Amino acid sequence: MNLRALLVLLLFPHFLHAQERTMRIGLLRELTVKHALVMSSKGTCTIYADGEARGDVQANDGLRIEVVPGGLSAKSLSLTINARQRIEVVPRSNSSGFRLRSLDHKLAERSYVGGLEVSLVDGALLLVNNVPIEAYTAGVVLAEAGKAEYIEYYKLQSVSCRTYALTNQRKHLPEGYELCDGVHCQVYQGRNTNDSIRQAVEATYGLVMVDANIRLIHATFHSNCGGETMNAEDLWSKSEPYLRATLDTFCLNSPHATWEKTLSRSEWLGYLQRRFSFPATASPQQAAVLNYEPHCRDLYLGNTWPLVPLKQVREDLDLRSTYFSVHSAGDLVVLKGRGFGHGVGLCQEGSMHMAQRGYTYADILHHYYADVHLVDIGTLDFFREEAPVPTLGIAGPAPR
Repeated sequence: MNLRALLVLLLFPHFLHAQERTMRIGLLRELTVKHALVMSSKGTCTIYADGEARGDVQANDGLRIEVVPGGLSAKSLSLTINARQRIEVVPRSNSSGFRLRSLDHKLAERSYVGGLEVSLVDGALLLVNNVPIEAYTAGVVLAEAGKAEYIEYYKLQSVSCRTYALTNQRKHLPEGYELCDGVHCQVYQGRNTNDSIRQAVEATYGLVMVDANIRLIHATFHSNCGGETMNAEDLWSKSEPYLRATLDTFCLNSPHATWEKTLSRSEWLGYLQRRFSFPATASPQQAAVLNYEPHCRDLYLGNTWPLVPLKQVREDLDLRSTYFSVHSAGDLVVLKGRGFGHGVGLCQEGSMHMAQRGYTYADILHHYYADVHLVDIGTLDFFREEAPVPTLGIAGPAPR
């Protein structure tokens, strides 16, 4: 990072923030929703139809929104509203929000901070939560990090999730929102209810990670690296100086540290033959893939010809990771694996253990992301315009 820019970012008062951003999050995008029930979390919500205020809904009332011929219909105990394209539910209080339930699916009711925008797209409801980024971050941490974790872990997840959201905020723009609420982006199921997470988000308010060029990073993470993370270019199309392989002993005794899969010898060799034109008869190549013991993360199975990309093997056989050994015994072949997920960036179970052992959230982030800096997004916006962050070809943060 340019020294002058770094000094300015560090010395500029931390309390200076640009007006808090509002994120547009597509809700229930993996489902087709044509009927939804919306209620106020508390207080009053104003209802708009195609941009015009049409009335209010109180906390003890509900608004049924559905697709009808010619547009949308919204009905409550006191209102009957029709719209051609859009209905908005806007809480009058900043601390309020709405509750949402799909009437087409057996899902539990979810509570959200902010407002709801409902549009008609391809004959179904497009549900978009307009939510302040800090409330969104807290909701993501609750969904991604779980309960009863150490507060330093919640802090690092807050920084990581906030950074990921801002780096990828253009991901779904052609569809009318910025991020979805599923694993394709970050899991988000609404309002945070965990007090420790609230404290962690407040303690890291506005903090994001940038690289040496003051660019927001791809804050990728995964469940368990198996003892060694990967370089970005070993998995995806582009190298990033902050996504470098690093040894990690902190996750080795965690729940997802090891796994095992057993196949018959004929299944294993038949798969390799069909997929990669591997020799069908006994050969040195066969020996290399029947007894394979990597001493570190490899890119290719057995490091023999023809090349067998471990990434492809993992996808085809639905394995937990690309980090595994192969042992044959008679008619069986046993794959003994380490880790769970793609292995690039932050290892969640390793970072949990680091937090348990007393490491600060900044120490943990610097362990997994090389040469990054923690800066306030408000000061970052103040000193330079955001530049688009190049894509790594990543579909989501991590397979769980």
